[in-house]
Amino acid sequence: MAKTAKNPDLPEIVFTYRDLLEDKQVSDIKIYDVRGFSPITDFFIVGSVRNERQMQAAGQNLLKELKDLGVKPYSADETLSGNTWVAVDLIDTIVHLFTEEAREEYKIEEIWANRETYFEELVPTKKAAPKKEKAEKKPAAKKETKKPAAKKTTKAKK
Repeated sequence: MAKTAKNPDLPEIVFTYRDLLEDKQVSDIKIYDVRGFSPITDFFIVGSVRNERQMQAAGQNLLKELKDLGVKPYSADETLSGNTWVAVDLIDTIVHLFTEEAREEYKIEEIWANRETYFEELVPTKKAAPKKEKAEKKPAAKKETKKPAAKKTTKAKK
């Protein structure tokens, strides 16, 4: 089973790729560190989308934002339509987007089962607010409660 790390030593660009995917609600994002293990890349990023329409939106957003950052994919399907699995080769990183069904069917992550794995919630993100320290609970001071005022009763005059 793959190990997980809370403070991975990853290049900033890997966080950028992950953030771009999160912007389009790509879920279950995992980052695999395959440096020195794979001859073709340093990192694999795998994420799930709900359907082909979200696949297209997430993929096109990724390609557009990469272009704005000056990152040119080595290989990518520009249309990203009609697919259940899209791979974007960025040389140092390969991004795989799957529909949930395709991810389950292909089980690509089993290839890297013995590599360091960084799960979405364990990888620092710029968007996350720093966690606040939990303050020690102090016993609540007793509040003085006022007794309700007695109701005034008036006798009706006969």
